[in-house]
Amino acid sequence: MWASLSAILCACSLNDEPQRPERSEYIKVYETSADKTVDNIQIPFGGVQDGKIHILSNVDLQWKYMVTQDASTPDWFKITRVDEIEPGHTVVTYDAESILDLNSLDSRSGKLSFSCPPQSLGKFLTVRQGYPLRFIDDFSGEPGQMVTITGRETFTTQEYSKLSKDYFDYISFNAWAETDNEFLSKNITLDITVSGGQFYDTRLATFRVNVPLGTAADKSNLHYLLIVGNDGHLSSQTKFIFSTANDDRVFVHIDNLAAYQVTPADFSILYDDDYAYDDDEGADWI
Repeated sequence: MWASLSAILCACSLNDEPQRPERSEYIKVYETSADKTVDNIQIPFGGVQDGKIHILSNVDLQWKYMVTQDASTPDWFKITRVDEIEPGHTVVTYDAESILDLNSLDSRSGKLSFSCPPQSLGKFLTVRQGYPLRFIDDFSGEPGQMVTITGRETFTTQEYSKLSKDYFDYISFNAWAETDNEFLSKNITLDITVSGGQFYDTRLATFRVNVPLGTAADKSNLHYLLIVGNDGHLSSQTKFIFSTANDDRVFVHIDNLAAYQVTPADFSILYDDDYAYDDDEGADWI
């Protein structure tokens, strides 16, 4: 009896606790689907032309947008248009510059702010591009030199012990090919194998990419891939092996291998929606 009475009293006390009422006003942001709202926009290394951000709101947005950027890299992210396509639905169009043509990538960010001061309501949207550089390897101290492989040759890098401290890393590299075999010119491939890790998108140790014909390393032939350790962290003996399945009349050139740190927070920006940027007071920032 006493146990039953105690349970009833406990349940009543929980039900009587005041709950914060949910606000009916809202500001929501999405990129591709209204069912998948975002708090962060991750700009690809290659930049974006005519990117779209959708803002859904049932309040009058006095400030359509506000852009703040790092002083060291101004104007890399530009709002080109703001259109209210229907009541409560605004589309922001933007351009973001590429950073693929840089030998080392600097992480850079900006912030968009959507707010309705009369309702003390606002939303921040962080815009980020690039990741902190871990290392870069041009395979030679001489400019213009690179690694060249054929169907019978592979290339194995040195160990990169710095990678062992991270869960995730991006690697990038330039790859281009030369051949006098016209039948293979549009189907040249390069296999990248990571020892002590795997590629996130396939969960395999080897990833195959198509390689364009070219005469030098440039931003159009740079690839970037996300890697993850087999047991969380990457191995301190991490190496990369480059090989091609094409014949000896195909020469694949590789240069400018680099790795960039991707923290768990960065990773959630790429694959989840649970990482938020929230540092302002005076409004109910959501």
